[in-house]
Amino acid sequence: MSKDLLQEQSDLTLDDICERCGLSIDTVTTYVHEGLVDVSGSEATGWKFTQTHMVHIQKARRLEQDLRLNPAGSVLVLELLAQIDTLKARLKHFDPQS
Repeated sequence: MSKDLLQEQSDLTLDDICERCGLSIDTVTTYVHEGLVDVSGSEATGWKFTQTHMVHIQKARRLEQDLRLNPAGSVLVLELLAQIDTLKARLKHFDPQS
């Protein structure tokens, strides 16, 4: 992987994320407080987001809409899906045919 991929730039502001995702500041703030994304900066006005953060926020929102989950539920589902992917990758290491 290139260095650029490993160090994704955090150049999106809270306003940028809200605009691009069509969400309110309160909704994005809830996702941050629920642990969906780790942002840099101590104050919400100084938070910096990456493109990956934006994708995670969009996925969480879709889960809420499609499955009628609350923010905590959507964060939990995304965490569990990430763990499943990790376990599948580990299993593939031991059994390349799976």
